[in-house]
This record gives sequence, structure tokens and C-alpha cells, in this order.
Amino acid sequence: MEVKERKYIHHRPLFYCFLALILSMNATRFIFNLNIEYLVLISVLIIGLFGFLLFYKQYLLLLLFFAVLLLGCGWYFLGVKTFEGNEYVGVQQIEAHVSDNIEEKRDYTEYLLKDVKINGKNEKNIYLRIYEENTILSCGDQISFQGEILYNSLFNLGNFNLSAYRDSAPYVVEISDENIEVLDNHLKFDESFRLKTKNLIYEAMGVENGSVAYAVLFGDTVDIGETTYDAYKDAGILHLIAVSGLNVTFLITLIGFILKIFKVKRFTNFLVCFFVLMIYTYLCGFAPSILRAGIMGIIFLATKLSGKCYDGLNSLGLAGIISIMFSPLSALDNGFLMSYFSVLGILFLNPVLSRLLSKVFPKVVAESFSVSISAQLAILPFLASFYTVFNFLSFFINLIVVPLFAVIYPVLFVSVLICFCLPFMDFLLALCGWGLELIVIIANFFAGTSLTVNLKPFNVLLSAIAMLGIFAVSNYVMVSWKGKGVLTLSLGTLFLLSALVFAYIPTTQTSILYSINNQNNLVIFTNSSHKSLIVDGGYYSFINNGLNSIGAYEIAGHMSLSSELKQNDVELFGKANYLSHQKLSSTSGSLVCEYDKTYEVGDFKVKYVTFEENLIGLEVCFDNYRNFVLYKNLTEEQAEFLNEFNYDFIISLENYENLNIFDTETTIGYYGLVNDYSYQYDGNLYFILQDNNYFLRGID
Repeated sequence: MEVKERKYIHHRPLFYCFLALILSMNATRFIFNLNIEYLVLISVLIIGLFGFLLFYKQYLLLLLFFAVLLLGCGWYFLGVKTFEGNEYVGVQQIEAHVSDNIEEKRDYTEYLLKDVKINGKNEKNIYLRIYEENTILSCGDQISFQGEILYNSLFNLGNFNLSAYRDSAPYVVEISDENIEVLDNHLKFDESFRLKTKNLIYEAMGVENGSVAYAVLFGDTVDIGETTYDAYKDAGILHLIAVSGLNVTFLITLIGFILKIFKVKRFTNFLVCFFVLMIYTYLCGFAPSILRAGIMGIIFLATKLSGKCYDGLNSLGLAGIISIMFSPLSALDNGFLMSYFSVLGILFLNPVLSRLLSKVFPKVVAESFSVSISAQLAILPFLASFYTVFNFLSFFINLIVVPLFAVIYPVLFVSVLICFCLPFMDFLLALCGWGLELIVIIANFFAGTSLTVNLKPFNVLLSAIAMLGIFAVSNYVMVSWKGKGVLTLSLGTLFLLSALVFAYIPTTQTSILYSINNQNNLVIFTNSSHKSLIVDGGYYSFINNGLNSIGAYEIAGHMSLSSELKQNDVELFGKANYLSHQKLSSTSGSLVCEYDKTYEVGDFKVKYVTFEENLIGLEVCFDNYRNFVLYKNLTEEQAEFLNEFNYDFIISLENYENLNIFDTETTIGYYGLVNDYSYQYDGNLYFILQDNNYFLRGID
């Protein structure tokens, strides 16, 4: 009798197809962005998977993998095309429905408008930004107004515009409230349900705890206070306020328990669970985490109904494929990837870690530890690029908080249903509020320790090697422990050597970055020592994206050229660290600057320049380059004055129309206008400086 060939790898066709979709869609994006680092890595991964399947003679799987790669390329363009809106010039007549997606920004209130009609024609969603403090628009309002429509770019400073894509909002309109007419008010079913739930829990718990409870139920974190949100983030428990597998597991358990009491048949049980999960996913706005968990939950119920064995990896792959088919550009969504990779980490690492930790800790403690460690190790690269803070105590914090949360969430869910029918039972919600407050206290205690680190985004190659290492130690690689040890040690050595290479690669390249989006202006200068100086026009929301797009994380200083600048009000930040999402804080205080006086900021020399006692801009000198950032439109006399200095670059922060009066050939203006050459609508571009030459590059 022939001996069967020994298998070393568990093959999962659906999971391979899911990986192929993600790789091909990201590769397609990076081909057009000319991101060589990512493109090379993805190419190597694709070639490696091809070689792997050929080696194991998985020819049908190889053909399927190749077909999915081609599908992914086309699906990327389909996703981009379906997002894009029509081009509108001038003022338009708009009628729309105000959804419950309302967010207070620094300078304005942003409303997501649905059921939009532009000049009587049905259109996609619109972000409405109102800059008046006395604006009162409510969810469900049917409004009519006139405004100029701006296009909402799908990619901004090299980053995927996640909120715009999820909300299917390719347009932005900015107006004042006096131009809006409220015609009627009508709430949709999902809006009405969420609004009633919010009012119910806010009355019982208060806004602070109520906002957390609402996020736990529906995944909407808009109302959560900054202090509370930072506490969850810095303690490493932000996953608790994202609807995911815990919610689905409880729902299935609760419904199954109720149906079991009434002795409902298995097929009917499956149908009821299916429809309840779909309704809940709809109420949560089809967020990636709940969509993934919902699909995997339905697959689990289906396998249980059919008597088949549940396969976590294939289930994860199928859920990913369905999600991408439903929403093509989800493959570029950080939240989507974190949701799937956290489950992937649990599938790969949890069985191994659980066995190891059970030798030291009780079984329940070991399993809790292993699940937390597995999930967080798998999403560490995403945390580094998105949240920047990592707490080394997060594994221990989760061990305390997750069991507590596992009690609070079911009570919260059932209490909401009870209070809908019996409002006088709202004391149950108050009890849940106290529990959530206890979690915040625990999070604040541990977040305040010194065992936190500000993560810099991981090199993409290092992230890939780390994921291969996680896969190597999993049960899906069926070799001896000795073989696993050798493989893991090899990958670990490769990881360390690559980290050293990337950390100490010498470079003499100097770059100047100019980036802008709509009304937001930002210039970042980066010198040969990889230190950067930020100059902004009073808008700070794009600093993070600008720094990430050029890989600049050591900030020499931060200057401002806002319209509110006055003599003796100009503040110059000393050496600054980028600590958290959209927060720039100074580590050495600030300095009040005088006009026409040169200050040294690291290796940069800066000076606010005036002409006849009027501020005209900021001079920035570094690496033998002399640059000037304009403050506002200039007169011909002021331009002649600046021309005498022969600046290498003259950069505007507004929509200046008289840039052609300068002699320099490197005048950069609003919307990426380089003299008479318009690079792209957003103007997200940068120049690489080498000696006396410069090379124009696009970020998006």
C-alpha cells in the first residue's frame, strides 16, 4: 500500500483567495502611487505564494489564486469608480436628509447628508460643514439650501479617506446656517432606533458613561470625551468600544438560549439568528468588525446545522471575500485589516500560547492572556501607524477588564431591551454605567504608568516578516517543535538584521514637502538629518498625514502663518514630539518671536519677514536652501522686494493669483500650481532636492 505524502501546511483555498484579493488591490494602488517599498514587498509575497503552491503541486488552487489576483485589480478600479461623483461648477440647489452622523469639529459642525438631490437629480451623500455656532440641525431634518460643491478626494496625503468611503460621500459643501431651510423632519428606522437608545442610556447614565455605552452597542465613538477615549487607547483596550465578535457571540448565545426554552427546531433557530444578526449589522452601519463577526457567526451556525466541522481560517477568508465584494475598497481600510488580522493572530497563536501559559497560570487565566497577546501582536503594525501609543501592561489590563466587560455588555444589552418596554427599570442601565466608569478608572490608572511607548510606524517589510513568524509557530505549519524553532529563529534573525539596516541606512537626500487639501494648508521642510519643520496656515488636521506621507517623525519645530498673527503674538515651538493622533506637543516650551529677527530651530533658520511694517511671510533656510512661505497676497512692490533675495522656493498658503510676478521658477501655489503647471487638484506633492536640481513627486 502506498504511503500518503506527508503534509506540512494546512491548505485553505478561501483564505488564500482572501489574501490574493488584499494583495492585488493594494498592489494596484501602489503601482499608481509609485510606492516602491510596498510594491516590491507585495510582489515578493505574490511570487512567494505562487512558488509555494507550485512546490506542493496545488495547480487548481494556483489557477484560482491567479484568477483572484486579476479580479482584485479590476475590483480596485470598480471601487474607485463607484465612489466618484459628478463634477459640479458653481452654486447648486441641494435637498437632502440629515442623518445621525453629526460631529463637532474644531471650527465647524459636520453633518452627513443622505437621500441627496442636486438640482432635482438623485446623488450620493454629502458632508455639510457649517461654521456658525448657533446652527441647530437635527437628525431627520429634510433641508434645502444652495452651495458650491467641492470634491472629496478618496486619497489624501497618501492615506485612504476611510470616512468618506464608508459614508459614500464624494462631496463637501461649506455654508453658513442662514442659507438653510428646514422643510420637514422624518427619522428612518435605524436612526429612530439608535436615537431612542441613545436618549435612554444618556438619561440613565449621563453623557460620559452613556457615550461609551452607545459606542459599545453600535460602534459610534463620536460623542466619547477626549479624556475617556485617550484612557481606553493608552491602556490598550480600545477594542472594547468597537462592535465585534464579543457582541455577535453574546447575541447568538442569548437567542439560542431563548429558542431552546421554546424547543425551536434547528433550522428555525438558524433562520432567526441569521435575521437578528443581519438587523444588528444594519443598525451598526455595516462597520467592518461587526460585518466580519456577523458573517463568521452565520457560517458557524450553518456548519453546526449541517453537522460539518467549523474551519476558522476558511471562515475568516470567506467573510473577508464577502466584505470586499460588498465594499470593494475595504481592502485598504485600516479598521478592516485590524479586525481580520486580530482574528488571524488568535487563530495562529492562541492554541500555542495557551498551552505554554497553562503550565504557569490556571487554565482560565492562561486562555485570557493568550487571546489578548495573540490579537495585539497581530495588529501591532496597524496600531503603530494609527494610534502611535502602546502600553506594555495592556495584556495584564485586558486580563482584568475583559472579564468585567463580558459581564457588563450582556447586562447592558438586555437592560436596553427591557427599558424599551419598561422605562422604570432604568436603574439597570445606571448599574451598567457604574461598571463602565470602573473600567475608565482602571484604564486611567494603568494609562498613567511609565510603561507606555510612542510607536513609530513599522517598516512594511518588518511587518511582513513578523506575520510570517506568527504563522510559523502556528498549528497550520505541521512540523516538529525543533523545526518550528529553527524556522522562527531564522525569521527572527532576519527581522533584527532588517531592522538594523533600515535604522542605519545613510542618506543625504533632502526633501521639501508641500501639501494641501481644500481649505487646509501645510508645508513641511525635511533636512538631510531627517528633522522636519512644520509651517501651517492655522489648520492642524493634516499634520499627522503630512508627517506620515514623508516618514518624518522627529520635529525640530512648528511655525504658524495664520491670519490672526500679530506682532509679539508669534509663538515658535521648540523641539516637539508627535505624541498621539492629531496632537502636537512641545517638549521644551515655546518662544515669542519678533518680526525680522532670525531664530535657530534645530538646523533650521527662520525669520518672520516684513515690508514697510507689514508681515509678508516666513523665511526658512536649511541645507544651503533659502525658502519663503507667503503670508497673503502681495503687492508688486513686496514681490520685487522678495525677488532681491533669490529664494530657491516661494510657497503660498492661500489661493494667490499673482504668483507669476516672481522671478523664481519654483513658485508653488494653491492646488499644487507650479507656475503654470497644475500637478493635481489636491496639490498633495513634494520636491526632492539634490544639489541644484529638484524632482517633483506626487503623494497620492
